[in-house]
Amino acid sequence: MIFITFVLLLAISFIFSLVSMRDFHIPAEIAKIVSMKKIRGTIVFFKDKIEHYSSSSSSSS
Repeated sequence: MIFITFVLLLAISFIFSLVSMRDFHIPAEIAKIVSMKKIRGTIVFFKDKIEHYSSSSSSSS
């Protein structure tokens, strides 16, 4: 009986939280950060340092 009550309260609170989020809009600054070009590359972990090698940089071998 306690478990059913707990699940019922959890479901009701989840529904209320979804209804209250309808007027929520993402701030422009956060939307800009999310829509920015994602950084691509490889992170290599050495014993004494961490290196990030960008995939957009050209390398000569």
